[in-house]
Amino acid sequence: MNDNEQSAQAPTPTDSPLVANDDDNPAAADRWSALGFTPADGGGYLTPADLIVFEISDAAARPAIVQTLMHMGEPPRLNVKAGAGEQTFFRLADPELAATLKRSVPAGVHVRTGGDTIQLPDTAAWATPTSFPATAADLSAITAVEVSRIAKAEMPTAQPLIERTPLTAMSLRGMSAEFRARAVEAKPLLADLCFSGQVTTWYAAPNTGKTLITLNLLVDAVREGRVTGGNVYYINADDGSDGIATKMEILDPLNVHTLVPGFREFNATELAGKLTRMGAKEQARGVFVIIDTTKKFVSLMDKREASAFGTACRQVAMNGGAVLNLAHTNKNPNADGTPRYSGTTDLLEDADAAYTIAKVDSGGEASERVVEFKCFKQRGPNAETAAYAYDAAPDTSYLDRFASVRRVEIEALDQFKRVEAQRADAEVIEIVRKCIAEGYNSKMVLGKEAATRAGVSARQAYLLVERYTGTDPAQHRWNFSVGDRGIHRFELLPLAA
Repeated sequence: MNDNEQSAQAPTPTDSPLVANDDDNPAAADRWSALGFTPADGGGYLTPADLIVFEISDAAARPAIVQTLMHMGEPPRLNVKAGAGEQTFFRLADPELAATLKRSVPAGVHVRTGGDTIQLPDTAAWATPTSFPATAADLSAITAVEVSRIAKAEMPTAQPLIERTPLTAMSLRGMSAEFRARAVEAKPLLADLCFSGQVTTWYAAPNTGKTLITLNLLVDAVREGRVTGGNVYYINADDGSDGIATKMEILDPLNVHTLVPGFREFNATELAGKLTRMGAKEQARGVFVIIDTTKKFVSLMDKREASAFGTACRQVAMNGGAVLNLAHTNKNPNADGTPRYSGTTDLLEDADAAYTIAKVDSGGEASERVVEFKCFKQRGPNAETAAYAYDAAPDTSYLDRFASVRRVEIEALDQFKRVEAQRADAEVIEIVRKCIAEGYNSKMVLGKEAATRAGVSARQAYLLVERYTGTDPAQHRWNFSVGDRGIHRFELLPLAA
């Protein structure tokens, strides 16, 4: 008997994690009996001659059984897991194939065939699937073809263990429980745009409202119990004395900490080191750090500095805290006109989520500003997009502006964009209306005449004509009918009330 045949002998009940107790569970016993298993003297079951079971007793042997199953013609229809053990059942097209299979499987995989004793779990150890095969005929079959593949396959052999390498001392093997204890579930902190256990970065141009919206959402988060005020550190490096005082008047009643470079011996150059120590000393769990703005603490154009600062932020998040970096967009937008983040990619690479915030401007009231968040990096359940509006009138106080912040539904955002586009196009729209009224109403003539009067390119004029063509007076300004020789003749729509 060779080694594989020896390994195929049934383990004793004390050795196997797959212990059956079906004497007390007739329903479970009936299921195994339906497949042809019969009770064995001394416990367990006898494997029928037309079945074969591949069995492993621990997770370490799983790669070996996966390697074996790769050579099967089809996946198994019955796989049982109980504790660290696993059993996979097949039907043998020819019982004579069993001996070859026993010789061919890799070490760590036990083979149970006709006459072998096997321990089968009951429902207390294993939740039986609804698709449990009714008979042995419902199991996947192994034919001589599959056996030949397994016998000829070059099974992987383990390489000699190298006890120490330059990386061994830094291995975290065996610390999964410790890391599980440190981990926190991603839960909303600032609406659905910033989550616990994450590093998040919001990029926006100056005066877009990123701080205003951040603090408004923070107040909601503290009041609703999503974060403890005393665990929040708002680091304000972007304000004068009046702005600092105003924001502290908002945050002090919530017990939120405010840090300002130059006060209480707080030095901007030391922030990265303090964040790193916070994580290393396990003082980060439940802490939320808001950095406004990031460029005051690190040069985002310096790859080494930005990378080191991003690593420091990650130390907080990896130890159960969260960091929100408020940063600026580049003065030069992307080719499509969308905002572009400022600096190198290093800070961004350490972020779990990143957004750009851009003005959509008014959505009906000239004094109201609408801004849109667009997510361009996410590792969690962050919202893809969101929008907020606030009173942007020049004479509005900060506290009144703060109180005016409101969430804008995405459906309403589309309407706001349409209104703003119409305002931007208003002058050319009026020129096109006059051209149509004066009889310049065929598409080619209308586009050229409007372009000449408006001082824009013919292409811009044609695109505007198309954009406002339709039947809905709420968003369209004219429509056309098809005349002789297919010429489009434009007619004005009545203005919406």
